[in-house]
Amino acid sequence: MIVGLSVFILYLYFFAGFNKILDLMQKINQSEFILFFSLTAVSMLLSMFFTSMAWYELLKTLSINISPRKAFLYNWVGNFVDLVIPCETICGEIARLYLVYEEVKEDFGKTVASVVSLRIITTVAILGVLTFGSVSIILNSQTNFVIIDILVITLALSIIQAVVLLYVAIKTKASKRLSKLLANFARIFVGKRFKTDDLQKRTEKNLAVFHQGFETLRRHPRHIIKPLIYSTLGWLFQMSVYFLVFYALGFRDIAFGLVILVASITMYIQGLSAAFSVGIVEIIMTTLYASSGIPTAIGGAATALIRIMIFWFQILVGFVIIQWIGARKLLSSTPTPEVTSSDLSMTESETK
Repeated sequence: MIVGLSVFILYLYFFAGFNKILDLMQKINQSEFILFFSLTAVSMLLSMFFTSMAWYELLKTLSINISPRKAFLYNWVGNFVDLVIPCETICGEIARLYLVYEEVKEDFGKTVASVVSLRIITTVAILGVLTFGSVSIILNSQTNFVIIDILVITLALSIIQAVVLLYVAIKTKASKRLSKLLANFARIFVGKRFKTDDLQKRTEKNLAVFHQGFETLRRHPRHIIKPLIYSTLGWLFQMSVYFLVFYALGFRDIAFGLVILVASITMYIQGLSAAFSVGIVEIIMTTLYASSGIPTAIGGAATALIRIMIFWFQILVGFVIIQWIGARKLLSSTPTPEVTSSDLSMTESETK
Protein backbone atom coordinates (compact mmCIF):
# COMPACT_ATOMS: atom_id res chain seq x y z
CA MET A 1 0.00 0.00 0.00
CA ILE A 2 2.80 2.43 0.97
CA VAL A 3 4.80 1.41 -2.11
CA GLY A 4 1.77 2.00 -4.33
CA LEU A 5 1.18 5.46 -2.86
CA SER A 6 4.85 6.32 -3.34
CA VAL A 7 4.70 5.25 -6.99
CA PHE A 8 1.59 7.38 -7.57
CA ILE A 9 3.23 10.41 -5.92
CA LEU A 10 6.27 9.97 -8.17
CA TYR A 11 3.95 9.64 -11.17
CA LEU A 12 2.24 12.92 -10.27
CA TYR A 13 5.60 14.61 -9.72
CA PHE A 14 7.05 13.64 -13.11
CA PHE A 15 3.95 13.66 -15.34
CA ALA A 16 1.47 16.10 -13.77
CA GLY A 17 3.78 18.33 -11.74
CA PHE A 18 3.16 19.29 -8.13
CA ASN A 19 3.49 22.99 -8.98
CA LYS A 20 0.60 22.76 -11.48
CA ILE A 21 -1.57 20.89 -8.97
CA LEU A 22 -0.81 23.43 -6.21
CA ASP A 23 -1.53 26.23 -8.68
CA LEU A 24 -4.88 24.63 -9.49
CA MET A 25 -5.82 24.24 -5.81
CA GLN A 26 -5.05 27.91 -5.15
CA LYS A 27 -7.12 29.16 -8.09
CA ILE A 28 -10.30 27.15 -7.47
CA ASN A 29 -13.32 28.62 -5.69
CA GLN A 30 -12.84 27.44 -2.09
CA SER A 31 -16.51 27.61 -1.10
CA GLU A 32 -17.51 25.57 -4.18
CA PHE A 33 -14.77 23.07 -3.41
CA ILE A 34 -15.97 22.58 0.19
CA LEU A 35 -19.60 22.25 -0.95
CA PHE A 36 -19.04 19.73 -3.75
CA PHE A 37 -16.41 17.69 -1.91
CA SER A 38 -18.69 17.46 1.15
CA LEU A 39 -21.41 16.14 -1.13
CA THR A 40 -19.10 13.27 -2.18
CA ALA A 41 -19.32 11.90 1.37
CA VAL A 42 -23.13 12.15 1.21
CA SER A 43 -23.07 10.32 -2.15
CA MET A 44 -20.93 7.52 -0.73
CA LEU A 45 -23.28 7.10 2.24
CA LEU A 46 -26.29 7.02 -0.10
CA SER A 47 -24.51 4.53 -2.37
CA MET A 48 -23.90 2.20 0.56
CA PHE A 49 -27.46 2.73 1.81
CA PHE A 50 -29.06 1.70 -1.50
CA THR A 51 -26.79 -1.33 -2.05
CA SER A 52 -27.55 -2.41 1.53
CA MET A 53 -31.27 -1.98 0.90
CA ALA A 54 -30.97 -4.17 -2.21
CA TRP A 55 -29.43 -6.91 -0.05
CA TYR A 56 -32.03 -6.36 2.70
CA GLU A 57 -34.89 -6.83 0.21
CA LEU A 58 -33.36 -10.13 -0.98
CA LEU A 59 -32.91 -11.34 2.60
CA LYS A 60 -36.51 -10.40 3.39
CA THR A 61 -37.79 -12.28 0.32
CA LEU A 62 -35.91 -15.39 1.50
CA SER A 63 -37.41 -15.03 5.03
CA ILE A 64 -34.10 -14.10 6.67
CA ASN A 65 -34.99 -11.56 9.33
CA ILE A 66 -32.41 -8.89 9.99
CA SER A 67 -33.04 -5.16 10.31
CA PRO A 68 -32.14 -2.65 7.55
CA ARG A 69 -29.66 -1.06 9.98
CA LYS A 70 -27.77 -4.33 10.44
CA ALA A 71 -27.87 -5.01 6.71
CA PHE A 72 -26.22 -1.60 6.22
CA LEU A 73 -23.54 -2.26 8.86
CA TYR A 74 -22.77 -5.81 7.67
CA ASN A 75 -22.62 -4.67 4.06
CA TRP A 76 -20.11 -1.97 4.96
CA VAL A 77 -18.00 -4.51 6.89
CA GLY A 78 -18.01 -6.73 3.77
CA ASN A 79 -16.82 -3.77 1.68
CA PHE A 80 -14.06 -3.07 4.22
CA VAL A 81 -12.83 -6.67 3.96
CA ASP A 82 -12.97 -6.51 0.14
CA LEU A 83 -10.83 -3.35 0.15
CA VAL A 84 -8.24 -4.70 2.59
CA ILE A 85 -7.87 -8.37 1.55
CA PRO A 86 -7.08 -9.19 -2.12
CA CYS A 87 -9.40 -12.12 -2.88
CA GLU A 88 -11.69 -10.77 -5.65
CA THR A 89 -14.63 -9.80 -3.38
CA ILE A 90 -14.96 -13.40 -2.04
CA CYS A 91 -13.64 -12.46 1.42
CA GLY A 92 -16.19 -9.66 1.69
CA GLU A 93 -19.01 -12.05 0.83
CA ILE A 94 -17.75 -14.50 3.46
CA ALA A 95 -17.74 -11.69 6.06
CA ARG A 96 -21.35 -10.80 5.19
CA LEU A 97 -22.39 -14.46 5.36
CA TYR A 98 -20.72 -14.94 8.74
CA LEU A 99 -22.30 -11.85 10.29
CA VAL A 100 -25.81 -12.72 9.07
CA TYR A 101 -25.47 -16.37 10.12
CA GLU A 102 -24.28 -15.30 13.57
CA GLU A 103 -27.39 -13.13 13.76
CA VAL A 104 -30.06 -15.62 12.63
CA LYS A 105 -28.34 -19.01 13.24
CA GLU A 106 -30.31 -20.70 10.45
CA ASP A 107 -30.65 -21.20 6.67
CA PHE A 108 -27.00 -20.63 5.71
CA GLY A 109 -27.82 -21.71 2.15
CA LYS A 110 -30.49 -19.02 1.82
CA THR A 111 -28.02 -16.40 3.05
CA VAL A 112 -25.58 -17.55 0.35
CA ALA A 113 -28.40 -17.27 -2.20
CA SER A 114 -29.05 -13.65 -1.12
CA VAL A 115 -25.36 -12.72 -1.47
CA VAL A 116 -24.94 -14.40 -4.87
CA SER A 117 -28.23 -12.92 -6.11
CA LEU A 118 -27.08 -9.47 -5.00
CA ARG A 119 -23.81 -9.96 -6.90
CA ILE A 120 -25.73 -10.95 -10.05
CA ILE A 121 -28.18 -8.03 -9.72
CA THR A 122 -25.32 -5.57 -9.09
CA THR A 123 -23.46 -6.87 -12.15
CA VAL A 124 -26.60 -6.51 -14.29
CA ALA A 125 -27.14 -2.95 -12.98
CA ILE A 126 -23.52 -2.02 -13.75
CA LEU A 127 -23.81 -3.63 -17.18
CA GLY A 128 -26.90 -1.54 -17.94
CA VAL A 129 -25.23 1.73 -16.93
CA LEU A 130 -21.96 0.71 -18.66
CA THR A 131 -23.79 -0.10 -21.91
CA PHE A 132 -25.53 3.28 -21.81
CA GLY A 133 -22.19 5.03 -21.27
CA SER A 134 -20.55 2.95 -24.01
CA VAL A 135 -22.99 4.29 -26.60
CA SER A 136 -22.11 7.89 -25.70
CA ILE A 137 -18.37 7.11 -25.90
CA ILE A 138 -18.56 5.29 -29.26
CA LEU A 139 -20.81 7.98 -30.82
CA ASN A 140 -18.27 10.65 -29.85
CA SER A 141 -16.02 11.09 -32.91
CA GLN A 142 -13.17 12.48 -30.78
CA THR A 143 -12.92 9.39 -28.58
CA ASN A 144 -9.47 7.78 -28.49
CA PHE A 145 -9.38 4.23 -29.94
CA VAL A 146 -7.48 3.03 -26.85
CA ILE A 147 -10.47 4.12 -24.73
CA ILE A 148 -12.83 2.15 -26.97
CA ASP A 149 -10.61 -0.97 -26.70
CA ILE A 150 -10.58 -0.71 -22.89
CA LEU A 151 -14.32 -0.20 -22.93
CA VAL A 152 -14.91 -3.38 -24.97
CA ILE A 153 -12.70 -5.40 -22.57
CA THR A 154 -14.57 -4.01 -19.53
CA LEU A 155 -17.93 -4.88 -21.09
CA ALA A 156 -16.73 -8.40 -21.94
CA LEU A 157 -15.50 -8.96 -18.36
CA SER A 158 -18.85 -7.76 -16.96
CA ILE A 159 -20.78 -10.14 -19.22
CA ILE A 160 -18.51 -13.10 -18.37
CA GLN A 161 -18.92 -12.41 -14.63
CA ALA A 162 -22.71 -12.29 -14.94
CA VAL A 163 -22.84 -15.50 -17.01
CA VAL A 164 -20.58 -17.45 -14.62
CA LEU A 165 -22.59 -16.38 -11.56
CA LEU A 166 -25.89 -17.28 -13.24
CA TYR A 167 -24.50 -20.67 -14.33
CA VAL A 168 -23.37 -21.57 -10.79
CA ALA A 169 -26.68 -20.32 -9.34
CA ILE A 170 -28.92 -22.21 -11.80
CA LYS A 171 -26.97 -25.43 -12.43
CA THR A 172 -26.88 -27.71 -9.41
CA LYS A 173 -24.12 -29.87 -10.92
CA ALA A 174 -21.85 -26.83 -11.36
CA SER A 175 -22.13 -25.84 -7.69
CA LYS A 176 -21.56 -29.47 -6.58
CA ARG A 177 -18.39 -29.61 -8.65
CA LEU A 178 -17.31 -26.38 -7.01
CA SER A 179 -17.90 -27.82 -3.53
CA LYS A 180 -15.87 -30.94 -4.40
CA LEU A 181 -13.07 -28.78 -5.76
CA LEU A 182 -12.97 -26.73 -2.54
CA ALA A 183 -12.96 -29.91 -0.46
CA ASN A 184 -10.04 -31.28 -2.51
CA PHE A 185 -8.09 -28.08 -2.00
CA ALA A 186 -8.76 -28.27 1.75
CA ARG A 187 -7.57 -31.91 1.76
CA ILE A 188 -4.34 -30.97 -0.04
CA PHE A 189 -3.45 -27.97 2.10
CA VAL A 190 -4.76 -29.10 5.50
CA GLY A 191 -4.58 -32.88 5.27
CA LYS A 192 -6.11 -35.31 7.74
CA ARG A 193 -6.39 -32.74 10.51
CA PHE A 194 -9.47 -31.33 8.81
CA LYS A 195 -12.55 -33.49 8.18
CA THR A 196 -13.00 -32.62 4.53
CA ASP A 197 -15.69 -35.31 3.99
CA ASP A 198 -17.87 -33.69 6.67
CA LEU A 199 -17.16 -30.32 5.12
CA GLN A 200 -18.28 -31.53 1.70
CA LYS A 201 -21.49 -33.05 3.11
CA ARG A 202 -22.32 -29.82 4.93
CA THR A 203 -21.50 -27.82 1.81
CA GLU A 204 -23.76 -29.98 -0.37
CA LYS A 205 -26.58 -29.63 2.17
CA ASN A 206 -26.18 -25.85 2.18
CA LEU A 207 -26.03 -25.85 -1.62
CA ALA A 208 -29.41 -27.57 -1.76
CA VAL A 209 -30.88 -24.81 0.42
CA PHE A 210 -29.02 -22.24 -1.71
CA HIS A 211 -30.64 -23.51 -4.92
CA GLN A 212 -34.01 -23.63 -3.18
CA GLY A 213 -33.57 -19.96 -2.22
CA PHE A 214 -32.49 -19.00 -5.72
CA GLU A 215 -35.48 -20.87 -7.17
CA THR A 216 -37.73 -18.75 -4.93
CA LEU A 217 -36.33 -15.62 -6.53
CA ARG A 218 -36.56 -17.08 -10.03
CA ARG A 219 -40.20 -18.12 -9.55
CA HIS A 220 -41.09 -14.64 -8.26
CA PRO A 221 -39.17 -12.20 -10.48
CA ARG A 222 -41.14 -9.25 -9.11
CA HIS A 223 -39.07 -9.59 -5.92
CA ILE A 224 -35.95 -8.74 -7.95
CA ILE A 225 -37.31 -5.39 -9.20
CA LYS A 226 -36.71 -3.50 -5.94
CA PRO A 227 -33.14 -4.83 -5.43
CA LEU A 228 -32.33 -4.01 -9.08
CA ILE A 229 -33.56 -0.42 -8.65
CA TYR A 230 -31.67 -0.05 -5.37
CA SER A 231 -28.46 -1.49 -6.89
CA THR A 232 -28.68 0.87 -9.87
CA LEU A 233 -29.20 3.84 -7.56
CA GLY A 234 -26.25 2.73 -5.43
CA TRP A 235 -24.00 2.53 -8.49
CA LEU A 236 -25.20 5.91 -9.82
CA PHE A 237 -24.53 7.60 -6.46
CA GLN A 238 -21.02 6.12 -6.41
CA MET A 239 -20.40 7.46 -9.93
CA SER A 240 -21.70 10.87 -8.86
CA VAL A 241 -18.59 11.10 -6.62
CA TYR A 242 -16.49 11.39 -9.80
CA PHE A 243 -18.64 14.24 -11.17
CA LEU A 244 -18.73 16.06 -7.83
CA VAL A 245 -14.94 15.95 -7.50
CA PHE A 246 -14.46 17.47 -10.98
CA TYR A 247 -17.09 20.10 -10.13
CA ALA A 248 -15.23 20.83 -6.88
CA LEU A 249 -12.10 21.49 -8.96
CA GLY A 250 -14.05 23.84 -11.24
CA PHE A 251 -13.96 21.47 -14.22
CA ARG A 252 -17.40 20.97 -15.78
CA ASP A 253 -16.52 19.44 -19.15
CA ILE A 254 -16.43 15.77 -18.07
CA ALA A 255 -18.15 13.16 -20.27
CA PHE A 256 -20.67 10.79 -18.67
CA GLY A 257 -19.30 7.82 -20.63
CA LEU A 258 -15.75 8.48 -19.46
CA VAL A 259 -16.86 8.56 -15.82
CA ILE A 260 -18.65 5.20 -16.24
CA LEU A 261 -15.60 3.66 -17.90
CA VAL A 262 -13.14 4.88 -15.25
CA ALA A 263 -15.49 3.86 -12.41
CA SER A 264 -15.94 0.35 -13.89
CA ILE A 265 -12.20 -0.20 -14.40
CA THR A 266 -11.50 1.08 -10.89
CA MET A 267 -14.04 -1.38 -9.46
CA TYR A 268 -12.58 -4.39 -11.31
CA ILE A 269 -8.94 -3.69 -10.44
CA GLN A 270 -9.86 -2.84 -6.85
CA GLY A 271 -11.89 -6.05 -6.55
CA LEU A 272 -9.02 -8.18 -7.83
CA SER A 273 -6.18 -6.66 -5.81
CA ALA A 274 -7.82 -4.77 -2.88
CA ALA A 275 -5.19 -2.80 -0.92
CA PHE A 276 -2.52 -3.81 -3.48
CA SER A 277 -4.47 -1.75 -6.04
CA VAL A 278 -3.25 1.47 -4.38
CA GLY A 279 -0.99 3.20 -6.89
CA ILE A 280 -2.02 1.04 -9.86
CA VAL A 281 -5.61 2.32 -9.95
CA GLU A 282 -4.52 5.93 -9.48
CA ILE A 283 -2.04 5.78 -12.37
CA ILE A 284 -4.60 4.12 -14.68
CA MET A 285 -7.24 6.73 -13.77
CA THR A 286 -4.89 9.66 -14.35
CA THR A 287 -3.70 8.18 -17.67
CA LEU A 288 -7.28 7.64 -18.88
CA TYR A 289 -8.19 11.23 -18.02
CA ALA A 290 -5.08 12.54 -19.79
CA SER A 291 -5.77 10.43 -22.91
CA SER A 292 -9.30 11.90 -22.98
CA GLY A 293 -7.97 15.46 -23.15
CA ILE A 294 -8.31 16.40 -19.46
CA PRO A 295 -5.31 18.45 -18.22
CA THR A 296 -2.89 16.32 -16.20
CA ALA A 297 -3.05 18.62 -13.16
CA ILE A 298 -6.86 18.39 -13.02
CA GLY A 299 -6.81 14.62 -13.72
CA GLY A 300 -4.16 13.99 -11.05
CA ALA A 301 -5.91 16.09 -8.39
CA ALA A 302 -9.30 14.57 -9.24
CA THR A 303 -7.89 11.05 -9.02
CA ALA A 304 -6.40 11.67 -5.57
CA LEU A 305 -9.67 13.17 -4.25
CA ILE A 306 -11.86 10.44 -5.79
CA ARG A 307 -9.71 7.72 -4.24
CA ILE A 308 -9.96 9.41 -0.84
CA MET A 309 -13.74 8.96 -0.98
CA ILE A 310 -14.06 5.68 -2.92
CA PHE A 311 -11.26 3.82 -1.11
CA TRP A 312 -10.01 5.48 2.08
CA PHE A 313 -13.37 6.80 3.30
CA GLN A 314 -14.90 3.30 3.03
CA ILE A 315 -11.94 1.77 4.90
CA LEU A 316 -12.11 4.37 7.68
CA VAL A 317 -15.87 4.00 8.23
CA GLY A 318 -15.64 0.20 7.90
CA PHE A 319 -12.92 0.06 10.56
CA VAL A 320 -15.05 2.14 12.95
CA ILE A 321 -18.07 -0.12 12.34
CA ILE A 322 -16.00 -3.27 12.97
CA GLN A 323 -14.73 -1.83 16.27
CA TRP A 324 -18.29 -0.88 17.26
CA ILE A 325 -19.72 -4.33 16.40
CA GLY A 326 -16.85 -6.01 18.27
CA ALA A 327 -17.37 -3.81 21.33
CA ARG A 328 -21.12 -4.53 21.36
CA LYS A 329 -20.55 -8.29 21.14
CA LEU A 330 -17.94 -8.13 23.88
CA LEU A 331 -20.25 -6.17 26.19
CA SER A 332 -23.21 -8.45 25.48
CA SER A 333 -21.13 -11.55 26.24
CA THR A 334 -19.68 -10.18 29.50
CA PRO A 335 -21.46 -11.92 32.42
CA THR A 336 -23.03 -9.59 34.98
CA PRO A 337 -22.13 -10.53 38.58
CA GLU A 338 -25.08 -11.88 40.54
CA VAL A 339 -25.55 -10.64 44.10
CA THR A 340 -26.71 -13.43 46.44
CA SER A 341 -28.26 -13.21 49.88
CA SER A 342 -25.07 -14.61 51.47
CA ASP A 343 -23.06 -11.76 49.87
CA LEU A 344 -25.49 -9.25 51.36
CA SER A 345 -25.28 -10.78 54.85
CA MET A 346 -21.46 -10.75 54.68
CA THR A 347 -21.54 -7.07 53.67
CA GLU A 348 -23.86 -6.23 56.56
CA SER A 349 -21.65 -8.05 59.09
CA GLU A 350 -18.60 -6.19 57.80
CA THR A 351 -20.30 -2.80 58.16
CA LYS A 352 -21.27 -3.64 61.75
